Amino acid sequence: PTYFVTDSGTVIPAANIVNVNGGDGVEVSANPNGSNNMVISLTTEAVEYTNVTFAMSPYTVLSTDYFLSVDASGGAVTINLPDAPVTNKQFIVKDRLGFAGTNTITIKSLTGASTIDGQATYTFTDAYESLECLYNSNNFEIF
Repeated sequence: PTYFVTDSGTVIPAANIVNVNGGDGVEVSANPNGSNNMVISLTTEAVEYTNVTFAMSPYTVLSTDYFLSVDASGGAVTINLPDAPVTNKQFIVKDRLGFAGTNTITIKSLTGASTIDGQATYTFTDAYESLECLYNSNNFEIF
């Protein structure tokens, strides 16, 4: 019922209703300072980059993590994705130095409550491999 004119500062509501999905990184303020305005602010400006090493394994992914750059030069690394993050939450895991062919990188949910494309785990076995996934109802979908 609504649309926004990009970067113009204009919001055009239908029947005085404006629906805003305020997901991660978006803050919405209606009627600031008693005005008839709505302010939509970006609160997160950069993608969260996390360096994960063998010494940190098993690493439990935080809700603020997005891109996990894995250094498996010291040995195999396990990444524990959250069991039930917010729907459509995305994560990227990357073998940064190309050691996954020697030292596997295993990705799973923290307690096994969620799957990755229907499987309990996903294992990197090729150098410089990466995984991009999105959480949807007890399953991380790879894309």
